[in-house]
Amino acid sequence: MYYDRTLSPSTASLIEKNGELRWLYDFVKSHKDLDFLVGKNNKTEWISVYRGLSRILTINPYKNEPNKIKISAAEAYKDIAVKEGLNLYGKHDAKNTLKDELTAILNKVSKEEKFDRYYNNKKEGYFQNIFSRNFGLSGSASGNWAIIDKEVVIGYDDLDEKKREFGKIQKKYKELQREISSINANKFGANLVGKPLGNELDFLALDNRGYILLIEYKHGKNTSGIYLSPLQIGLYYDVFSEFLRRNRSAFEKTIYTMLYQKQKIGLVNANWRPPKKIKGILPVLVISEYNEKSVAMSNFNEVLDIVCKKNSDDNFLSYLQIYSFTERNHSLYSLMGNPW
Repeated sequence: MYYDRTLSPSTASLIEKNGELRWLYDFVKSHKDLDFLVGKNNKTEWISVYRGLSRILTINPYKNEPNKIKISAAEAYKDIAVKEGLNLYGKHDAKNTLKDELTAILNKVSKEEKFDRYYNNKKEGYFQNIFSRNFGLSGSASGNWAIIDKEVVIGYDDLDEKKREFGKIQKKYKELQREISSINANKFGANLVGKPLGNELDFLALDNRGYILLIEYKHGKNTSGIYLSPLQIGLYYDVFSEFLRRNRSAFEKTIYTMLYQKQKIGLVNANWRPPKKIKGILPVLVISEYNEKSVAMSNFNEVLDIVCKKNSDDNFLSYLQIYSFTERNHSLYSLMGNPW
């Protein structure tokens, strides 16, 4: 098991001040519908630009050609580039400024209905983008949180290790899915077993009290997503708790290293002061446009109660924090657990 998404110094320098890709940083910061995801695994590293839940481009450096980059994206964006004759995707000199091409892509995306579900419909992707920028790229020095990573996964050296380590935990929650469905298929859903579970955590953040926050993000209209979230959150919490137990010093070092790199780039406010010590991890659910009249939270409490009973563990997710996030003033309001 490993977790370290820190960019290599050479790749980070591309987007830092005076870097050859600094124009991209300025471009994204000036477009409120865009955000960054940077990171690496044991095979590659990347600088990606997202619009809501949709990846507009990913930049990968060439190991043997330091001045060259490869720009790729989801197929839908590549198709637009081909139709419009835009030379955005493929191999480029890192010094090239491709603002016109990127602007043209964005203009097309903002008008095509097939992209609405990623951002234009003002649902999960739209609010995730606001939330991510609010505690990252556009975050204040006095913010409670700093987002360290997005689309978060624990890495494994090979498939056998993943099946052995992650598969064991995932199996437990798959069985709980089955149990919940069998208790009341009309209320909770008849086909839960086929639903993806544990692919990636939405956000990993560090708060100013010293806690690593494992954040699952839902839109208020995603009723089933909200009330089934104890399964997702519980799985991530178990995986990261196990990783922290085995690799505490390395994990803590990685969190700070990633934070400082993001501050140097500008993806976290450079004046945000991190805690001196990490106390532990906390599971968090953030709901945008929370509807108090929805059955989401009452069903959520039922699911949570079912899981506690099946696990014979009354303390399951007992430290869970639940917040409502509003677009109007970008504020968090506690719905459960200990407020700030």
